[in-house]
Amino acid sequence: MRRSFAIACMIAWMPAASVFAQGAVARSEERAAARAAAAQARAVVAEARAARRAMAARERAKATDTPLERWNRMTPEERQRALAKLPPERRRELRQKLQQFRSLPPEERQQLRDRYQAFSQLPPEQQRHARQLFWQFHSLPQDRRPIVRREYQQLRSMSEPERNAHMNSEAFRSRFNPAEQQMLQDLARTFGSSP
Repeated sequence: MRRSFAIACMIAWMPAASVFAQGAVARSEERAAARAAAAQARAVVAEARAARRAMAARERAKATDTPLERWNRMTPEERQRALAKLPPERRRELRQKLQQFRSLPPEERQQLRDRYQAFSQLPPEQQRHARQLFWQFHSLPQDRRPIVRREYQQLRSMSEPERNAHMNSEAFRSRFNPAEQQMLQDLARTFGSSP
């Protein structure tokens, strides 16, 4: 009888053991699925971070590029589309500037890049003022531009007190009219490189 009772007990426990075994397998599969989902979520997050870093790097590169460098990176089709939108005179100017830029030695291209970056970091009001100064400079008679440019470069190399003393000298005042004097003073205060 004990033997038949033991057999009956074993038969009764077999379905329970089977159910427990199935539950353990199901829990194991659930954990594996959860781990896979977590790994996939981490991969998506890592991919999103990488995309943000790449976009930020592109934005930083754009910020340091001169407009001519961006033009140089365009495909021929993109250039043609951009040129088609411009009036003929502006199109001619752009082509001329592009040719000038391409003919510059690498160190001058770097200087242009540095100037552009310094300009782009100015607050909007100072950028407007800087544009006005450049327009003033470019509206000077052709023979006055080199003289004003040389004077500006000389002023930049001076300390503030030296610059003030020089600009208050009779020699300075006799060489430049009041508008040029004001422009030179503003340029020396605003920029770190020649116009």
